[in-house]
Amino acid sequence: MLNAAAVKHRLALLVLVTAVVAGCANSRPTASPSASSSPAPPSAAPASSPAGPAFLGTSYPSQGHTHLTPGEPDDFIYNSNPPTSGPHREIFNNAFLSATSLPSYVQVHLLEHGNVLLQYSCICPDVAAALGQIAMQYDKLAMPSGELQPSTAEVQNAEEQGRAVIVAPYPHMKSRIAVSAWTHLGTLSAVDKQKIESFINAHLGNPTE
Repeated sequence: MLNAAAVKHRLALLVLVTAVVAGCANSRPTASPSASSSPAPPSAAPASSPAGPAFLGTSYPSQGHTHLTPGEPDDFIYNSNPPTSGPHREIFNNAFLSATSLPSYVQVHLLEHGNVLLQYSCICPDVAAALGQIAMQYDKLAMPSGELQPSTAEVQNAEEQGRAVIVAPYPHMKSRIAVSAWTHLGTLSAVDKQKIESFINAHLGNPTE
């Protein structure tokens, strides 16, 4: 049987060993999460977007921002058809989906504010409807929630801010479909939703005033 002195000695040794083990554990370097595993490879962009390259249209030199005064001739020769810049009248349209064609001098004013036009030269209700569906994805963002028919004031306010995508017939062009923005024009033989949305996303809301 151990006497009191022996017991105290053994307890002292136990405490010392415990302290040494704990100290060794604490002094061991701790690996950071990045060091304990291989670093994740950087995320690489795909070689090409599933939607294909951006559809920006053809770029045309700007023909200026001249505002025509009342009575001044509007027979200017634009460098693209439909026009994408140049002299115009300060007139807005009163609907996102127009049943009638827009004069060149109105088109240019709308583009100057950053709006985008989707126009068609055919008598083709299916094309007009398809373009209208694309346009309303953007136009509804400028309308109060739940509203189906915007007022003229709401349409023109969106046009003033360059937030409108406007659909209209335009028989005075060779292409079946044209998408236009300030100094940019894209033509299509059929409705291509991906290309049209790519064009809108690139140009909508880019005012030049």
